[in-house]
Amino acid sequence: MSEKILFTDMDGTLLTSQKTVSQPLAGLISQMIASGHRFVLSSGRTLTSILSCAQKAGLLYPDTLIIAVNGNLVYDCKSRRALMEKTVPEPVCRDIIEMARGYGLHIQSYDESRVVCEKAGPELSFYQKSTGLEAVLTDDIMGCIGRAPHKLLAIDLNGRDRLLALQQDILSRYGDIVTAIFSCDQYLEVFDKTAGKGNALRFVCRHLGIPVSRSVAAGDAENDISMLDAAGTAVAMANAPEEVKAHADFVTRQDNDHDGLGEAVRAFFLSPDPGQYSLR
Repeated sequence: MSEKILFTDMDGTLLTSQKTVSQPLAGLISQMIASGHRFVLSSGRTLTSILSCAQKAGLLYPDTLIIAVNGNLVYDCKSRRALMEKTVPEPVCRDIIEMARGYGLHIQSYDESRVVCEKAGPELSFYQKSTGLEAVLTDDIMGCIGRAPHKLLAIDLNGRDRLLALQQDILSRYGDIVTAIFSCDQYLEVFDKTAGKGNALRFVCRHLGIPVSRSVAAGDAENDISMLDAAGTAVAMANAPEEVKAHADFVTRQDNDHDGLGEAVRAFFLSPDPGQYSLR
């Protein structure tokens, strides 16, 4: 069997709404890997959060590659080193933080393992419940981090309006430097324009010597679109919005709470006859 590679988003795709991986899905992925295929986690989450989640699910293999922070970091679990890394310039971050303050928005960044933000509140609690990351509070986010970060994240639990306004301001001022896209209705992600899950997918395929045409990508959100566009085969989850489904070759029948990703694993990695599976 020729080697293929699965790139999967985590939240809304691999993970259920309870932020777990079902045992049947974990079993299918293990079977896929045992059949000689590769498995790559691709998430907007930090590396620390991805590693913790994958370890709990039993999906952290010695040769696993991880695409973290929306493609700003590609990490090799075997060598325990970054294969590729991109950051946002510190002066740009400082200005964007000020812009977010002007809208009364919560904004955060990250050090090596923690959330770094100015104050606690419902937004931070919401984020921590999802990721399990610890947080440090500071009056100077960039000074606390001490380097150019991989990304900034603005959060609003009351709708997209303020985030959309911030997005427009960021792109009008720094659109040649950064990308600002939604990973869910509450999260606006800001990161290097040349990063993204799609470019990270191409990088990983080159690194492993696997043709992009033999890649399958699965996702559910706006920040997955570049990955779906880059992959040989694009799979959107049933729970994805229509704008994401428009970029997919196939859409799962089940959502992330009912092992929708398993449909793609069976169809494209474990079945001699993918046509028997009715992904639409």
